[in-house]
Parts: sequence; C-alpha cells; structure tokens
Amino acid sequence: MKKPFYKRWLFWVVVVVLGSIIGQIAARNEPADEAAPAATQEVQATAAPAADSPAAEPAAGNPSVSWESAIEQIAQSDTESAQKADAVEVLAKAYSPSSEELTDFESQVVEEYNAGNYLAHIEDAGYMLTNLFKAVVVEGKHTDGEPIKDFASAFYQNTKNTFIGAETAAVIL
Repeated sequence: MKKPFYKRWLFWVVVVVLGSIIGQIAARNEPADEAAPAATQEVQATAAPAADSPAAEPAAGNPSVSWESAIEQIAQSDTESAQKADAVEVLAKAYSPSSEELTDFESQVVEEYNAGNYLAHIEDAGYMLTNLFKAVVVEGKHTDGEPIKDFASAFYQNTKNTFIGAETAAVIL
C-alpha cells in the first residue's frame, strides 16, 4: 500500500521551502520601522503644533518664537551633536520665513562668516544650531546657481561638520 502524500518527506520539504519564500516576500512588502532620533521627534512636535493650540500662532511682534524655542529644546536635549544638527535641519526645511526674515537670515549668515564667529563658539550648541537653521532656510528658499544658495550650503556644511566633530575649524570659500 502506498503512503499518503502528506507522510512523505518530499512533501514536507516543499511545504517548508514555500513557507520560507512566502515569509520573505511578506517581510519585504511591510514598511520598515525606522526609529527617528528623540531630538527629531521633539522638533516635529514643536514645529507642527495643533491648529487650535496657542503655539500654532506666533507671539505678537515676534514671529520667530516657535523656531527659537524649538532650537533651544534641541540644544538642551541629551542627544548627540549629529542628531541635534539633523533635527534642526528637519525644522528648517519645514519652516516658511517671511521675506523680511529671509533677508535677515541671509545677512546674518554672511555677517557670521565675515566676522569669523561661526566657528569660534563650537561648544555653544544653541548658537551653532541657530546658524545651521538659518543656513538651511536660506539654502532652501533659493534656486540652484544663486550665489547666496551656494554660500549658505557651504556655510552649513562647514558649520555642521565642525559642530559634530567630523572636522576641525576650517575657512570656506
């Protein structure tokens, strides 16, 4: 008498192989669960307050309160410098400055470079993160080929690399 198909070893080998293949395919189709750094999560909560919360509207006469307080929170967090810089970049990319504020940021970035201050205060996280924020905002609001965009990009890279310790203080341009 013949054995039933489910009692043969070849049947079980095929079942295991097919189960493995189906499991691999299912795992690839699931979205990856990437953990954001703690500082980035704080920024996102600060950068996008609820529409009915008082933080959603800037304080009268000081439209920049929300980004400044967010940078202060990031600077005081216990995360590493690289995570702080990344969190500020997220905040800056989501920020929409007024035209007057953008002009102020442009002149402040250039002034900090010309005075040489931007690399003199590496230990002051709030100062360095503020410079990074302004540079990213300026860079993001201009089109390719504009000198201020290229300058802001170089300023940002040099400041960030120095702040996170990837390189020592160096002069750009």
